[in-house]
Parts: sequence; structure tokens; C-alpha cells
Amino acid sequence: SWDFYTRDVRAFHVDDGFSTTRAPLASLPNNPMYRRNTLSSIMAPQNQQWWYKPCGPLIVSGASCQRMVRTYDIRDGEQILKWDLQRPMLAMDYSSPLQWRSRGKVVIAETEGLSLWDVNSMSPQPLLSVSSSGRQISALHVNNTDAELGGGVRQRVSSSEVEGNDGVFCTTDSINVLDFRHPSGIGLKIPKVGANVQSLFSRGDSLYLGCTTVKSAVKRQVSSQIQQFSLRKQRLCSNYVLPESNAHSHYMALTQVWGNSNFVMGVCGLGLFVFDSYKDDALQSSILDQNNGQNLRETIGPDDLYSPSFDYLSSRVLLISRDRPAMWKYMF
Repeated sequence: SWDFYTRDVRAFHVDDGFSTTRAPLASLPNNPMYRRNTLSSIMAPQNQQWWYKPCGPLIVSGASCQRMVRTYDIRDGEQILKWDLQRPMLAMDYSSPLQWRSRGKVVIAETEGLSLWDVNSMSPQPLLSVSSSGRQISALHVNNTDAELGGGVRQRVSSSEVEGNDGVFCTTDSINVLDFRHPSGIGLKIPKVGANVQSLFSRGDSLYLGCTTVKSAVKRQVSSQIQQFSLRKQRLCSNYVLPESNAHSHYMALTQVWGNSNFVMGVCGLGLFVFDSYKDDALQSSILDQNNGQNLRETIGPDDLYSPSFDYLSSRVLLISRDRPAMWKYMF
């Protein structure tokens, strides 16, 4: 971790497999600022995904196909928790299997479901386990009431907004709304047919799915679209279709989606696509039947992005591709 103003490194940690633990969120001991451990000689396979998710002074880390998750204090690099999972951590194409529900709770996606953990508990067991009924999870979004940002795409949500909606995950045949007050952890299940979901976003009553559907199996053509579901109506209410393209399906996959009452956005290898939100129910039904995307407002960025993501605030958008410097521009 770095000091924002001086740009000095404040803490550094490389796992050596022999770290001790201490109480989470406790005051720092009087130890040196830097903690440098020797790098383990065991290297991870190249196809393994490593994830690091911060919230407040803590950062949680883990790797796909492993059964261990660790939590560190970013102020000094000390390990404070180690959890042993019942099943290996899941690898998803564009969603992180580690997501914070609040500053004290972490949701972990495993190969056959989810688990909810408390960083303030000394118990090595999860608070709740959620089954995916034998289906593989393709995308996960957890609402974080303690997110660092007060605005933008990753802004924190209030407790009233997420009552009964702790997050959402998708499988091959259903959309599952998380409610950790229920013993099963699932408060609502909506059937889903014919779409491969790569990313999703949930806010209030609306749920946005970034997905692809097979347009022509013979020509191997796919169609990318953002599907908007209403949790209250428990059905699909709007469809935002990206322009047709002969690009490879890898470039067509929507790696991140977002929406509000004014705009709906989705990014893939072909750029960031910005749509005007539908506000009239009759118009929504008409557009849904026609399955067209004539409400596309703007396309931002080049058409060769690599695993892109974005952020948006006050008409400014930040577009990130992993193979080049990030770019930003005013939308309107």
C-alpha cells in the first residue's frame, strides 16, 4: 500500500506460508513499517486467477482452485485471518469471487455455491453457506454498504436500498437474489433462458445482465446485449442490444455493465457502449419485442480493448484496458 500524498510505500507483504495472525481491525503494534517476507518457491499455475479486494484497512486475497483465503491489514502488511474453504474458490471470467458485503462481511464464490464470512469473528467457519443447486456460477455482484466511493459506478449503497437484496449471482438457468436473512441465503429466484451471462450489476429494483446469445450456430455469430430485469416484477423489462459485429466472441463478451434511471452502459473488447434508459413501460415492451438497439447514444474508445472495465461520474468516464494506459473523456 502507498501513501496517497507522498507516494511512499507504507506496507509490503509477500506470503511465505508462515505468517502469524492477529485480531482484525485492531490498533497496529509497534513493529517496523515494512514487512518483507521471502517469496515462496512454489509458483502458481499460469491459468490460476489471483484476487485482491480491499475495504477500509483490510484486503482479502485468494486464488481460484485453492481452498484458502487470507486477510491482511494494508497499513503494515500483517496477516490477520486465514479461512479454509469447504470447496475450492471459483474462477469466473469477469467477476471476482471475493466481494465485500460491508466492512465486516465478505462473500466468497466457491465451486458449488457461496459462503458469507465475518472478519470480526475468531471462528474459522462461515456465517452462512448458499448452494447453487449444482449449477456453476457465471457472474456475481454483491452490494457493499461500506464501499469507499460516494459516487460513480462503484459507489456505496445505503442499507435501505439493499434490504432483501444483498447481491445477485447467475447460473446457467436462473438469476438468484441474495438475502442473508433467509436460511438458504436466497430470497428470490428468476428463471433465465438462452443467455450466457458474463457480468451483472444490481441497484434498487433494477438488475442489469451483460450477456451474449448465439445468433447463428453455423456462422458462429453471437449477439451482445444488456438485459434489464425488474426484481419487483420478476421479469425482463428492457433489452439494450449492441450493434452487429463479425468480431470474435471474445471481443463481444460484456466484461462490465452498469445502469441508472438515465443511462445504461456496457463495455466489451469493441468499446464502451452508452444507451439512453427506457422510462416508459409501453416503450420498453415495444423495444423488447423488436429486439433492437436504436437507443444507443455513444460508443467510446477503440475496438481492440483487452478485458476492459470503466468508471463514470458527473459526465466523465474512465475507460481501462489492461494492455495500455487508461483513457477518460467527457461524455456529453
